[in-house]
Amino acid sequence: MPSLSSSAPKHQGPPLLLVAGSYVVLALCGVFSGKLLAPNVPFAMPYDSVAKAVAHVQASADATRWGSFFQLASAMPLLVFIATAVNRLRFLGIRAAGATIALCGGIVATGMLAFSALSDWALSTPEMATLPGAVRALQLLGFMGGGPGFVVPLGLFYLGISITAGLYRFIPKWLMWTGIVLGVCSEVASLTLVTWKAAPFIPVGRYLGILWMIAIALKLPNRRPEPSNT
Repeated sequence: MPSLSSSAPKHQGPPLLLVAGSYVVLALCGVFSGKLLAPNVPFAMPYDSVAKAVAHVQASADATRWGSFFQLASAMPLLVFIATAVNRLRFLGIRAAGATIALCGGIVATGMLAFSALSDWALSTPEMATLPGAVRALQLLGFMGGGPGFVVPLGLFYLGISITAGLYRFIPKWLMWTGIVLGVCSEVASLTLVTWKAAPFIPVGRYLGILWMIAIALKLPNRRPEPSNT
């Protein structure tokens, strides 16, 4: 890896570990709020019948409302993390296309996450249970936005950061390859649109990626490397 000095210019931006931690806390609050507020209500699946979808909406309005709040809130530190990580690559002198690809993928991913949260919130409104067709449409939009719609572009972020920082030797090889594997798994999640067998790749990209983000926050330098004397 390039030689770094404590006297070298330091990147001016939010601490990546703090931002990643904020995203993790809010994302987990979104997951567990549903279990706490509606412990006996199973997770709604996109292939459930309309009647079952309506029953789920009626039984979990408060859980859905709080879950959507935390999910929307989590999109903000995630966006800050993405922007800061890409900007740090620029600060380190990287001008490769991978950084721009990572930024574009990250922006689309956070937009889809916010869209999913707002779709879920709409399901929690009191009149929604009387509109089965709207329930079905919003349920599908919320799932697909927070599922493959979120994970697939997030995979571009994993790939863009991992390959670019790895090839320039700013992160260890193991972290580069971990990000590449996560990115590929995230792209495979797009097959959920044609076969449900690809659905397991969604939590791989969405939740295992959290560990990769924390590792990036710890390993990506925040100071420019010293110029070589040779």
